[in-house]
Amino acid sequence: SIDCGFDCEVCHKLVSRLFIQDMLRSGIQATRRQLFQQSRNGVSRREMCGLVAAIDDVWHRPTETRGNIPILTDKDVLRRTSSVLHHRGPDGMQVSQGIVGEGVHKARWSMGHTRLAIVDPANRSADMPFNLSFKTSSGDKIIHLAANGEIYNYEKVYQQLVKDGWNEQRISGSDCEVIAHAYAHYGGPKTASMLDGMFAFVIFEEDVASGKVKAFSARDPVGIKPLYYGRTKCDKSSDEEAAYVFSS
Repeated sequence: SIDCGFDCEVCHKLVSRLFIQDMLRSGIQATRRQLFQQSRNGVSRREMCGLVAAIDDVWHRPTETRGNIPILTDKDVLRRTSSVLHHRGPDGMQVSQGIVGEGVHKARWSMGHTRLAIVDPANRSADMPFNLSFKTSSGDKIIHLAANGEIYNYEKVYQQLVKDGWNEQRISGSDCEVIAHAYAHYGGPKTASMLDGMFAFVIFEEDVASGKVKAFSARDPVGIKPLYYGRTKCDKSSDEEAAYVFSS
């Protein structure tokens, strides 16, 4: 089991179900880069990136007082939860935590990511989660991104961004970094519709001027990459300890 501090089993199921996904989901052979490894018992497992993410639920009950949710406050808990997926992305594991928003919109967030390095594999700046700041036509935005998958048309998306007036520089050659840039410029739904590939991703956004927070997640239309999410809370009697959790 995963000791992340939740009384209910939602967070546990989101991550542990990915083991079943590795065994049973053959997916659609949409790319030549289908990589496999042999586990100790001889069962083939698909290699891919893995992610886990969580954020306070600031939408159902805005409040400046939040309860104790260990995956949001204890980095060791976040590391242990993320390490469950390490066999999925053997080329590195990174975790990030912080706070987005102000006042009643303030939310604690956590992201863990295990990387299967395919595009720009030697560049540590390509490791996720990405924590990026952008100046946009609607104001400054802070974007936190964790993604699983491969974006085949990422260069075309960048070219379209430039044509549409985007001038923020990339920090890496990662195909997944384009998701953050496109999201900051176009928003979530349009970004997801522009992407050609197999992917699942989670974004936490802060509007710097207003302090408002958004969370957005999406997967490819066919569902080649898994995406699970749920809402849970440590204290069943109080929404002050509620959070959204995601995994892929």
